[in-house]
Amino acid sequence: MVYKCAVIGCGRIGCGFDDNSKLIRTHAGAYYNNSKTILNALCDIDKSKLLKYGKKYHVTNIYTDYKEMLRKEKPELISICTLVDTHYNIVSEAIKNSVIGIFLEKPIANSLSNAKKINNLCQKNNTVLLVDYQRRFVPIYHKIKEWISTHKLGEIQKVIIYYGGGVANTGTHVFDLLYFLFGNVKKINAKKGSNSSHNISDPNLDIEVVFKNDITCSILSLDITNYGILEMDIFGTSKRLVVDMVNHTVDNYVISKKKSLIYKQIVPKKFPITKKIDEPIVSGLKHLLKCMSENKPSLCDGNQGYKSLELVVASIMSAKKNKTVHLPLQSLNYVLSSK
Repeated sequence: MVYKCAVIGCGRIGCGFDDNSKLIRTHAGAYYNNSKTILNALCDIDKSKLLKYGKKYHVTNIYTDYKEMLRKEKPELISICTLVDTHYNIVSEAIKNSVIGIFLEKPIANSLSNAKKINNLCQKNNTVLLVDYQRRFVPIYHKIKEWISTHKLGEIQKVIIYYGGGVANTGTHVFDLLYFLFGNVKKINAKKGSNSSHNISDPNLDIEVVFKNDITCSILSLDITNYGILEMDIFGTSKRLVVDMVNHTVDNYVISKKKSLIYKQIVPKKFPITKKIDEPIVSGLKHLLKCMSENKPSLCDGNQGYKSLELVVASIMSAKKNKTVHLPLQSLNYVLSSK
């Protein structure tokens, strides 16, 4: 089966990241290059983007109103690449127009209340939802998860993450990966970071996370206008992994067999998986299409999207109130801002 597809929001992740790249890093590029999808329509409030990407992808059905586009074109699969405060309304309208698959940019919504509504709508109408947390589709993270669950790292002593660009915009990626690797969170303590995100509505926070299995993680913020970094350091009792979460590479360190004066030394050893098969967004689309054909939930559905958003909201609440916040949250009405 070939699905008729549309992209709502033709900005960076919708269309723009592919402008000067041979790689496929956008929703439009993923649809355009997949034999099971036809990129049938584009929608954006910026007409210049519609003309530019309509020409690039040979799409003549271009719209500034997503409701009109959904009503006239009747796509089966859509990508929502718009600001977070629009997500719920677009999802709701898409389901009214019988869309059966939604590829939704992160975070899932601007509040836990709206996230819950999105999840319920999709479940009630058998609409397959995939929130675009791309690291779930990169093999190294599945191997790391396997090593953690089979204790190949020994006991986890500490996890440290360095990030920047705001707790909602970038931090949501971090939280989804942490949840994927280490499970549910018990409590969070956060404070405003000393290094700016340069976005007043989405600050950098320094965060201490305690998981239900008592693993602890320190999330430290940096000013990424100096240089970009998104890195995770996992300290086990028998191995250390340094994970580049941008380039998806792992430096693996094991305890040396050589004798030392006092403390044992660690030395590098090749990690068993080093390369991704496809670009993550391409793998994500393939996964979504498979879930649609089999009518199964995706690897990052509304439930997973909710949990990641909950950790963002808990961090903001902790920093605002200057106290530890325990999970799960009881209040669902906090509204956040994100790009």
